[in-house]
Amino acid sequence: MTTLFSSVIRLTNQHTVTIPPPGGQHAHAAFLDIVRAVDPALSESLHNLNGRKPFTVSPLMGLPRQKSLEVHLKEGWECWLRVTILDETLFKTFIDYFMNMDRRTLPQIRLGDAQFLVSEILTTPGSHPWSGYITTEDLKKRFNEPAPDSISLELCSPTSFKLRDEDFEVIPYPKLVFGNLASAWRAISGENQVEAIEKYAEKSWRLVLQRVERKQLTLHNRPQLGTVGRVEFQRMDQENALLAQIINVLADLAFYTGLGRKTAQGMGMVRRLQGYGQAVSIL
Repeated sequence: MTTLFSSVIRLTNQHTVTIPPPGGQHAHAAFLDIVRAVDPALSESLHNLNGRKPFTVSPLMGLPRQKSLEVHLKEGWECWLRVTILDETLFKTFIDYFMNMDRRTLPQIRLGDAQFLVSEILTTPGSHPWSGYITTEDLKKRFNEPAPDSISLELCSPTSFKLRDEDFEVIPYPKLVFGNLASAWRAISGENQVEAIEKYAEKSWRLVLQRVERKQLTLHNRPQLGTVGRVEFQRMDQENALLAQIINVLADLAFYTGLGRKTAQGMGMVRRLQGYGQAVSIL
């Protein structure tokens, strides 16, 4: 049994600074620095790991509205980062960094040219809309729940999917979404139903777009295009109830694993919604 964690890190800006459009590469580096301070070997292995990593980070959230591409942060501005961790040893290492610091001073995180004080770390369910934890055992129990006729997701940071070679797709087709989540579940549990889920999602579910737009995240000075907004997946038949139940659980899993490519650098921050709005177009 594995526990999946989602932690929100509340930050206070220490000095007035102008920063480029928020990406996730600085948060990615800061997370590895935190791990390195406790376990250098673990940090190095994470850095060298190819493919899906056992953690995600968000872009810097709660920023002021800006009229230009750059963001001007005043001293004392409060914002936050979110980190999800899919490995208990890694989570303990992350928390140990903060628990073992000098209690007389607040810990700090540097993101590029910006320096922040860490005021609070929220992981308890209900303490923040983006915090929580769940065990894989509790997720498996949900396989017995009836599958809904529709599933809604909110794509909160640019989301896209890697295809062959260097190609990628920004439209969250059912096959790409649930195939990607099935791959995440395989990495966590060892259970491989990726091919079956991809075929079933492509055949039996359709995508409904709701207030979506293309948006880019800047990573290492390169724009990364993705989709943000709210999408719905509608079940088109009542066959293959077991696979429909698995898809239902995978939609919950997305909160912790993220969705698509570059989730460890701020892309694919996703959460499930309960019933939303009217469709504007159907694919």
